[in-house]
Amino acid sequence: MKYGLPYRGSKSRIAKDIIDVLPDANNLYDLFAGGCAITHCALESGKYKKVFMNDLNTAPQLFLDAVAGKYRNEKRWISREQFRAEKANDAYVRWVWSFGNNGCSYLFGSAIEPLKKAAHEYLFENGYDGTKEQRLELIRQFKADENIKSRFQLEQLEQLERLQQLERLERLERRIVVSRRDYRKVKIKSGAVVYCDIPYHQKAAQEGKETYYGVVFNAAAFYEWVAAADFPVYFSSVFAPKKFKVVWKKEKQCTMNNKNSHGKKTVMEKLFWNGVSVCK
Repeated sequence: MKYGLPYRGSKSRIAKDIIDVLPDANNLYDLFAGGCAITHCALESGKYKKVFMNDLNTAPQLFLDAVAGKYRNEKRWISREQFRAEKANDAYVRWVWSFGNNGCSYLFGSAIEPLKKAAHEYLFENGYDGTKEQRLELIRQFKADENIKSRFQLEQLEQLERLQQLERLERLERRIVVSRRDYRKVKIKSGAVVYCDIPYHQKAAQEGKETYYGVVFNAAAFYEWVAAADFPVYFSSVFAPKKFKVVWKKEKQCTMNNKNSHGKKTVMEKLFWNGVSVCK
């Protein structure tokens, strides 16, 4: 099952593994929520009465809007010019219409953009109903009409379908709380467990040079905060000081690491814990 939003660095593939390891509690705080895969999986699990998702970017609001059904009838084509003009204020534009869901650069190259636009409009003019099956069939028809022999897809519609599927979580909407704060400024309620999916470029982070959506992320300061916390903090990383216990690990493919000898990009994902138990 896919969890959360289409998002670079998503924990979708291992979200269930992580939620299975995290202890039961009244509240779960997903302090670096990103694409909200952990939040989504936590809601489905039923382990928590409320899930607090926090991030400096706007992806959590996109997740909440999708749950509320905002994109049920979404049909817009977003041009390169619209993307540049609207991405700062429209989470849908920023994350669905960016290349690799990076929130920065436009989804399509200038040479292919007119063809993608024509295909997008063709689908909606010919009965596209928001399903994968209908999308693939209409793309096949479009390719035949345009005599296109190469592989062709509409990434933005794949991602829109995923947003629309989140609407089935509407019954759980009241269990979600969204914030956009520095992780250290989020007030943690008693009887909670905290999860953090921190940036992984540890060398730069420890030197205070790693930026997290325009804000410097300092790994050393984060470790101090975790060690001082009187509530349980679990965090994903590939490295952490020895004082934190590894409670789970798994090798996974990752597009943001160097290639190994077999040509595949992998990383040993680890879940660390500060050793504090949930306050009952």
